[in-house]
Amino acid sequence: MKTKLFNNLLLKLLSVAAAMVLWLVVVNIDEPVQSRAFSNIKVEIVNADVLSDQGQMYRIVEGTDTVDLTVYARKTELGKLRASDFKATADVQKDLHYNSMVSINVEYTGEGSVTRIEQSRSNVLVTIEEAVTEQFKVTVNTGDSRPSSGLEVGSLIPEQTVVEITGPKSIVDQIREVVAEINISGITGTAQRTCTLKLIDGNGDEMDDTYLDYAEKDQPFQVTVTTLNTKEVGISFDISQAAPEGYGLSAISYTPQTVTIAGEQSAIRSILNLDIPAEALNPEGQTGSVEQTVDISQYLPEGIRIPNENDREIVVRMEIVPYESISYTFAPGQIHFANIREGLELDAEDSEGVTIQVSGLPADLTALTQDSIQLSADLAECTRTGTYTVPVTVAVPEGYLCQDSPEITVSLVRAEEE
Repeated sequence: MKTKLFNNLLLKLLSVAAAMVLWLVVVNIDEPVQSRAFSNIKVEIVNADVLSDQGQMYRIVEGTDTVDLTVYARKTELGKLRASDFKATADVQKDLHYNSMVSINVEYTGEGSVTRIEQSRSNVLVTIEEAVTEQFKVTVNTGDSRPSSGLEVGSLIPEQTVVEITGPKSIVDQIREVVAEINISGITGTAQRTCTLKLIDGNGDEMDDTYLDYAEKDQPFQVTVTTLNTKEVGISFDISQAAPEGYGLSAISYTPQTVTIAGEQSAIRSILNLDIPAEALNPEGQTGSVEQTVDISQYLPEGIRIPNENDREIVVRMEIVPYESISYTFAPGQIHFANIREGLELDAEDSEGVTIQVSGLPADLTALTQDSIQLSADLAECTRTGTYTVPVTVAVPEGYLCQDSPEITVSLVRAEEE
């Protein structure tokens, strides 16, 4: 039996080989190996903590973190394949070369079988740099949204005023602002609005935060909004110190003459006018035609604000001209003498008169009459008959000035008994 088995052994082996080749030919004719393309397979970076442990971070060069695949398999297998069956990884710990390339490894994770896989690229290109951490103030931006009619924004309080961001130095250095952008349309009273933070660069554009790490990233961020009531009120200036000594304010005008203020209803209810103090006008003591911009927001009562920044500055125009003077002479009979001691009286014929100069704006001086000027002298220290020189007090109407310090010589005699 054994002899028969080994008889013509070579011929028998050739027959088996021929049969196998024939089978392969038949199989390939019936179900040949074909190819199928899969595009943009995302490459996952693994073991990047090796860099972070060294105070470094990586950044992928744009366009190198995806790979296109050409997969070869039997026709029946190709139809079952999905892009999700392929896992592309780049291991920073094992496959980092020249500090700028990480080899891409593609693995088939499906349940079928493939003949081979061809990759469009072999490496992910990376830049490795120092990792830095910086703190940034959160700015709240409401855009064009407004609260309910008749209300203004009182306060915008973010849940955190400062955000700590870690990332590659070249990217962190580009951050200029961290913005919480919210919509406040229709808000009354106090309300909370939720948003996600945006990182803004020096050009005012929103930044990609893929390589940045911060606690608030992709998390809801809350801003508390309060609203205030509004009211339109007038504006008035104290002009008592607007002109320097020897000059007067002949004309004043300013725009606007009203302003909208905002505050709690209880705080603004009684305000009808904003009174701007004298110190606000012409602090440098200019003369002639003077134009000045006054920021009235610094003179607001506590708890009151001007919501529109453009309304805070008032343009004031003044004409400041030199005073002119006019002289008036008063006889003793035109002067009021106070505190004459009992038993004494004024000898008007033996007493002198007083001449004073009153200064004012030219237009005002034409309207001034001597009767509107009051002169008085106190004789309380004159205790017996004789001649005395005493100071005279001059009272002029508002808007006029008397800088004289006149004195009068009076004669007191014993009062005649009636």
